[in-house]
Amino acid sequence: MKKIYDASHPYLKIYFPLVGIYLLFTLSIGFVGFEFLNTQYTQELRLLSNIAGAVLSEHPDLEETLLDAIQDTEGKYTDQGLNILSKYGYGSDLSMYDDIQYRDTLTEFLSLCFLFIFLSLFIITVCFTLLDRKHNKQEKYLLTLLDHFLSEDYSSLEQRSEIHTFFDDAFTDALLKLGHKLRLKTQMLSEERDTTKTLVTDISHQLKTPVSALKNCLAMSMEADSPIERDAFLERCSLQLTKLEALMENLINISRLETSLIILHQTKSALSDILLDAVNTVYVKALQKTITIEVLNTSEPKNEDSSSDLVLSLDRKWTTEALANILDNAIKYSPAKSVINVRLSKLYSYVRIEIEDAGIGIPKNEYNKIFKRFYRGQHPTVQQYEGSGVGLYLSRRIIEEQGGSITVKPAVRQGSIFVVQLPLSG
Repeated sequence: MKKIYDASHPYLKIYFPLVGIYLLFTLSIGFVGFEFLNTQYTQELRLLSNIAGAVLSEHPDLEETLLDAIQDTEGKYTDQGLNILSKYGYGSDLSMYDDIQYRDTLTEFLSLCFLFIFLSLFIITVCFTLLDRKHNKQEKYLLTLLDHFLSEDYSSLEQRSEIHTFFDDAFTDALLKLGHKLRLKTQMLSEERDTTKTLVTDISHQLKTPVSALKNCLAMSMEADSPIERDAFLERCSLQLTKLEALMENLINISRLETSLIILHQTKSALSDILLDAVNTVYVKALQKTITIEVLNTSEPKNEDSSSDLVLSLDRKWTTEALANILDNAIKYSPAKSVINVRLSKLYSYVRIEIEDAGIGIPKNEYNKIFKRFYRGQHPTVQQYEGSGVGLYLSRRIIEEQGGSITVKPAVRQGSIFVVQLPLSG
């Protein structure tokens, strides 16, 4: 059950005693005032009775005149009465405090008022003193807690009961949320620093080989003995520059994707067109190795539309880039005159694309590693080919950014099957 208020709040600790004091003070004043009025009424009744008895006992014929004076609300006998009473010291300038009958009651009333005012001031002073001490303790503890957070010490987050002794539930929850967010930010910054260090190291390693080869080719071309030999070395330089350009382009694309500088614009695109663009991108490489790429539709058509005619909500350019990277990888590690099968399946909520090659295969312990940035397999054949290890990573990022997924599994006979799943458009 949710608490409406926290009785331990310092202001409530002052508020309730003060309310009690002033209620008691008001009741006491009311009681004293009532007693004062009741005493005055009794004294005036006794005085009036005494006067009436004295006058009427001597002059019974004045009973009607006396009754008329008592019931008179206009006070037509007031001036005459004051003139008569002034002869005996009861003039109009006589104060209530000069009358002994009122003096005692008034003294008691004023004494009680001063007593309650003193008690109120005393209790207020004590309460505010205690509140000030508590606030000082809270301030000191809060500064200590924030110092721990700034020094990346978040052990206090496990001490909720200790924090709660200084603050109420709402403030304690706010402090804990702040601490958890700071700890998460610290962890993210630490991971980002480690990632940056790794990235710099990997980029340096990736650039080292082509730059070194380019440097050697240039040096040898300058020392060539004949134009034919110089042209051969310059051709190698051109090849290394092409590789270096491709590597730099991939690195730039990865960086732009990770920093959200590349925004995937998902528009209605025919899946057949995307696959055709991807195949055309790697067609020359496949032709050089006499590799055939076959696109098969394995779905059972339930209407006029087949899987190859599906229109999906995708970024055509970058999805083509992702599929082309997978096909390029398959061509690179497949033997000459082999076949790469691309199978399409339309399922309930997504389209399944399987790209099967007849290459060297991928060990099971590397299924997740090959989609990491700059990772290259440990197989000797993989080490023979030049590569940067960013193609599959870039494909994974592009596909996942569009709500899809990519996995790999072994082929039935030889090679690997890359499975890409893309969500169906609305």
